[in-house]
Amino acid sequence: MKHLVGIGVLIALAFVLRSWLHPNLGLDIYVHDAYWAIPLGVVAFWCLIGTALTWLVVFAWTSVRRHS
Repeated sequence: MKHLVGIGVLIALAFVLRSWLHPNLGLDIYVHDAYWAIPLGVVAFWCLIGTALTWLVVFAWTSVRRHS
């Protein structure tokens, strides 16, 4: 149960940061002749969602393996 609560907290934190955090800082990427600036709020959102998804997959895998 604590794993599911942790995953839920990460997802909730990701959405709170996405709507609340609007910094002037960004991640600058130069690809060929295009210059992209990605806000750090977007980067943090996807990192937290990715961490929660990875945690969910690992938890589900260990849960299925343990009970079979």
